[in-house]
Amino acid sequence: MAAAAAIKNAIFKLLRGGAGTAITLPYDWRVFKQSGNIAVHPRNYCNKTTIGFRQQMDHTIPPKEFKWMPSNLISENFKLGPNGHVCMVLNRQIQVPPHVVKQLWKNATIRCAVDGGSNHWRNFITTQAAGSVQTKGNNDGGAPEMVEPPDLITGDFDSITEETIEFFKSTPKINTPDQNATDFTKAFTVLQPVMQQRKVHDVVVFHDSSGRLDQVMANINTLYKMQKDNCNVYLLSGDSITWLLRPGKHTIQVPLDLVAKQRWCSLMPVGSTSHNVTTTGLKWNLYHAQMEFGGMVSTSNTYSTEFVQVQTDGNLIWSMGAYDFEEKVRSTAE
Repeated sequence: MAAAAAIKNAIFKLLRGGAGTAITLPYDWRVFKQSGNIAVHPRNYCNKTTIGFRQQMDHTIPPKEFKWMPSNLISENFKLGPNGHVCMVLNRQIQVPPHVVKQLWKNATIRCAVDGGSNHWRNFITTQAAGSVQTKGNNDGGAPEMVEPPDLITGDFDSITEETIEFFKSTPKINTPDQNATDFTKAFTVLQPVMQQRKVHDVVVFHDSSGRLDQVMANINTLYKMQKDNCNVYLLSGDSITWLLRPGKHTIQVPLDLVAKQRWCSLMPVGSTSHNVTTTGLKWNLYHAQMEFGGMVSTSNTYSTEFVQVQTDGNLIWSMGAYDFEEKVRSTAE
């Protein structure tokens, strides 16, 4: 009873105090049940985000709209945004088709290799240079095509080799020793001031979705940390593009050849439940579906039209087949 009276007095004090008055309640504060007994009740405050979701669900405000054009990454411009994009190389073998890598890298405003990713970028440069020399020699052409080094290398430098350090000796290197975050996440901390200054909002990341599951999930976690209104992060692997869909209404313009080939796509509620998901443009659409691990997920889906719409009240990972890497590996094996 004394605790309840103290809370009541504090609330009265707040009402009398007017603007600028603040009170602090204990973590588990007590309220009366109808029977008059005191029961522990956790604090569940309604913040701006939950209010916004409820208003969207009640159609009192329109959902935030997002538009995505993955064709700019895989087949057409190889450039994102009016001010270009960031290219980032992680510590995995580069499986993205070489012509896509070179065009995206060439058109990037900022180029960054993350720790051991610089080893893979050195291998990519030397391999492409050797192939270019051979091609030019056969054609009696001019100088071989050169791939530019990164603008900077970041990380805690536990993976970069001495040979790579020497190879990129003129490239600035920024040590990020904090072990409470991955090198991928820390690279964003380094790049964000430059991105803001140059008004760059898109980041293209060369990674690989095979191999160690913990590294794959760590990359997904970085998507959740870094995807914001002014920052879109795309993970490119040998045959797919992956990015985060935040709460709102998303329109994805799918390249027509992917629709014709019925390439795969998926929606995955990683980390939390999405309570209301509706889609159009997929072969198997969702209608006010609740998505969560242990419940509904949408994998191995495909397209019924060029434009896919996803409306969601929670975060979802969107992933889609983009290149023919899978088919090439399969045909080589046969």
